Amino acid sequence: MKKGYLFFLLLCLVALLLTGCGEERLATGGATIEKKVVYTTFFPLYDFTKKIGGEKIEVVNMVPAGVEPHDWEPSPQLIGSLSEAEMLISNGLGMETWLDKVSSSISASVVVVNASTGIEPLKGAKDHGYGKEKQDDYAAEEEKYDEMPDPHVWLDPLLALQQARNIATALSSLDPANATYYFNNLAVFQEQAEALDQAFQDGLSGLARREIIVTHLAFAYLAKRYNLEQVSISGLSPYIEPSPAQMKDIQDFGRNFLLPH
Repeated sequence: MKKGYLFFLLLCLVALLLTGCGEERLATGGATIEKKVVYTTFFPLYDFTKKIGGEKIEVVNMVPAGVEPHDWEPSPQLIGSLSEAEMLISNGLGMETWLDKVSSSISASVVVVNASTGIEPLKGAKDHGYGKEKQDDYAAEEEKYDEMPDPHVWLDPLLALQQARNIATALSSLDPANATYYFNNLAVFQEQAEALDQAFQDGLSGLARREIIVTHLAFAYLAKRYNLEQVSISGLSPYIEPSPAQMKDIQDFGRNFLLPH
């Protein structure tokens, strides 16, 4: 029981660190003559692109540290600095709500890549729930999200691998002379992603319950992959705040069903 509970806590910690919906790092290195300059829209894509591009690519992350990427928008100055880039890698699936607004301001020479190409999106997000009150209070706010694609594909290790493949293909098109280098780095990424997938399968195999409490419904792809059920504090939108009564329901759920006695 203790082993399973410890793994559950580690799973939650790792998942929160990987969401890309919290603190992120910003790459500020300037471009060099030898390297192609590639901008990424937020940290997971920056990390994937750095791993694939290695020393051949200068990668710049657009979202500053500590900024929520869901509601971030670039400044005119940052859009202007995109002129130094040869490629912009985005997540797609509605993650970058600002991209359509500024597309006309981005130089036509910048190749915009959707890293989620080929991934079947989930619509909205399913919540295990913990009472009718929660469903009633959130229904109106969440209804508009029901048909929206869930953008959090990178939380599934094998879908993160698909994004990395798309990035490797894009970089190889941008810089054909180093295509072998990029796909060799992709092979290393694949080994790591598949090892993480196996670790999830092994670590979760003995759990008696499959519910996980999450801050918002960002884990649908992870939950689908490993047969988990999300119990959310808020919905797919990170902006909807639960009432005190709903928070009490969540606390009661955790005490009664998830935490060891």
